[in-house]
Amino acid sequence: MNEKELIMETAESWREDEINADVFTMNKLRPFYLYLRKELKKLLGDNFIEERNKLIRNDPVDYIKFLFNDAGIEGMVIDVGFGKKEIEIPVKIKLLFRIESIVNELFSLSFDKALEYFEEKLREKIKNEGYAGFKTIIAYRTGLKVVCNINKAREDFNKEDKDWYGRIAKGFRDYLVCETLRIGKELDVPIQIHTGAGDRDIKFDLSRPSYLTDLVRKYEGKVVLVHSGYPYHRESAWMSYIFPSVYLDTSQIIPFAPLTAFNVLREIFEVAPLNKVMHGSDTFSIPEIAWLGAKLAKKGIQKVKNELIEKGIIDEEDGNELINRFLYDNAKILYRFD
Repeated sequence: MNEKELIMETAESWREDEINADVFTMNKLRPFYLYLRKELKKLLGDNFIEERNKLIRNDPVDYIKFLFNDAGIEGMVIDVGFGKKEIEIPVKIKLLFRIESIVNELFSLSFDKALEYFEEKLREKIKNEGYAGFKTIIAYRTGLKVVCNINKAREDFNKEDKDWYGRIAKGFRDYLVCETLRIGKELDVPIQIHTGAGDRDIKFDLSRPSYLTDLVRKYEGKVVLVHSGYPYHRESAWMSYIFPSVYLDTSQIIPFAPLTAFNVLREIFEVAPLNKVMHGSDTFSIPEIAWLGAKLAKKGIQKVKNELIEKGIIDEEDGNELINRFLYDNAKILYRFD
């Protein structure tokens, strides 16, 4: 890649051919990219693009190993989404099945058959295909005001109203999320739910994590509020404090909003139990996102540890537990890494 291509590969906003606006300058001047460029120069030198391209041409997997060793990345939890594997990832991997990847095909079946097929597919993913859990991006479809009502699901299943992603069918999509939580609890696997900020098609006004309060109270499985619901992360932190089922990860906000590694972690750990919060990166397209996220998370959690000790809230031993759990142990336990 040239630098412009690298910049646009890290972008979650519009592409240049999708809108009549200067999206390149906007993405070039994001605090995230300025930070990424600075750190890549530190790692690879001032001619970091040229050096990066050389390393990738020599061996792309070795380049990923180089980055991940530098950042201390031992494993990744991957939502396979709608994509496919294009390259080996040289760390331990746990896969999550995104339920939206099969929703549209359900409309070709009868309502009862659709629910039956959906449940069979989810159980098969865990029992026969080795997936570690599920994920839903319902916040991108109809929002987090999820209602578990089978009659409403049946009614909306037959409605033809559409959005860019297919049939809207809110009641039906809601019910599939409820079924996922039920099945996940029974199989004892975690379910990630996208909350808070996202890319340009998010239903942002409907993505507050507190909308899920009744849902997590009802199902009490293992629910991970992805992105900690940022900018509503204090809601998520409180939910992790009162509901045993609720966990958080700090993906996307670290590293795409670099100051959050200090500000948001500090606010989350005002109340969140140490066993409930995990680092995440929201990596896509290029491995440098995971690399930068891990390095930034280590800086942020170290600063939070030091402040908690300085204020007399925890001691050194508790501080070390905070760091180990946030960076490694909580994810290892929840997603059952060896």
